[in-house]
Amino acid sequence: MKTHRILCLMLLAWAVASLTAWADDPFRKHRYDAFRMTPPPEGSIIMLGNSITDMHPWVETFCTASGQPLPIVNRGNSGTVAPEQLANLENYLVHSPAKVFVMIGTNDIATNGLNATPEQVLTQVQAIASRIHLRSPKTKVYLQPVLNNRTGNRSAERWLRINEMLKAYVRETGASWLSFVDIYDTLTDIASGGVWSFDGLHLTAASYRKWCEALLPYMQEGLDEKVFTVYPAEAASLQQDGGIGRNSNGMRATYVSLLPITKDDILFFGDEEVKCGEWNELLGTPFVKNRGTGWGWGGTIALTSKMADATFATVSGVEKATPRAILLYTGTSDVHGTTEMATVQANYLALVNKLKALAPGARLYLVGLHPVGNATTNAQRIAPFNAYLRSLAGGQVSYIDLCTDMTATDGTALTTCVPAGQNYLYGTGYARMARVIAKALKADFPTLSLHTPSDGDGALR
Repeated sequence: MKTHRILCLMLLAWAVASLTAWADDPFRKHRYDAFRMTPPPEGSIIMLGNSITDMHPWVETFCTASGQPLPIVNRGNSGTVAPEQLANLENYLVHSPAKVFVMIGTNDIATNGLNATPEQVLTQVQAIASRIHLRSPKTKVYLQPVLNNRTGNRSAERWLRINEMLKAYVRETGASWLSFVDIYDTLTDIASGGVWSFDGLHLTAASYRKWCEALLPYMQEGLDEKVFTVYPAEAASLQQDGGIGRNSNGMRATYVSLLPITKDDILFFGDEEVKCGEWNELLGTPFVKNRGTGWGWGGTIALTSKMADATFATVSGVEKATPRAILLYTGTSDVHGTTEMATVQANYLALVNKLKALAPGARLYLVGLHPVGNATTNAQRIAPFNAYLRSLAGGQVSYIDLCTDMTATDGTALTTCVPAGQNYLYGTGYARMARVIAKALKADFPTLSLHTPSDGDGALR
């Protein structure tokens, strides 16, 4: 017993030290803070993990026989490790979710991550599972294997070992609230350059289709209505790079090409800050569908344009109706870079015209860029760009102004919305952005049911 306590203390010390060294990435910070604004409602199905979970539009890929989406919330965060998810877990459990699917550990065990041992990963996963059960005893926890990161020349030995340890933990626990979903063998073809993954880590649509099919019996548990995945059979045979390239953005573009569009949908196109927000939760409606892109800071107008092509691509058996509305927030990298403003504006106009052609009749909202922590940048780059966007409004095109509600008297962004000197949003910034967008949508669609979060205190947690 004494030895066990010493081991636990050693592992805890490692976790604290590792997390301290790992915790400076703004990408993950602002996504966690955005999560804080929208605690999952009671009965939710939570997908918890790293980029492999984060990249996928889970809420769009499962539905009941009557066509209703499952109450899935995505709590994947690119680049995250198990200690980080454990530190942010409390927010996910406020309202007793029905199920939590956990896939975490790839970044922990990788040599460019925490370089954790299988024993250390196991301890962290056990802590996550135990915390969920302690905080929400009726919640069913489904542990999933740690997928092998095959980038570089890494041995699969550690991954195989941790997965055997996870299975043994579930088996030995013997608890009705804990299950192991063994999809490792299902996805053994994840190899660099192959159809299942281009980079040896992140998954193509072909792999996600396999994963979703493997999850169907577990998604079905406790539900009377039959559950389906929307992925068509063509998922395994389609071009897997979405027309963008053999990278994470290309793989994500393939997913969205396979997802239906209905006349009630509101598609949100944009760059990194769109991608990092769970807009169906921030706006309180399942009809808002995230089509953001740009992994690592900043997606470009050109990348957003390619995502639009993929979204409306014709795929056999996939319904592509004209959506109710399109939200467009893009240009962050272009405006914050050195490209001449005239060129940025011309590229943006080309994208606007493309969206009009792809979705004729849809209401188009041009969302101006929010201010940042540098007054000069706001005055010399963001203000002229937003003024141009405003000039494009008219007819079926509206402009949404974020700067009025987010700018301080000194010309910088409000520090309750944007960290001092930074470009990314706090969770309170996402909440403010959602409320401004909701107001514009309600003006044109009065019967549309929207619910947005309050600001909170803006503190990173």
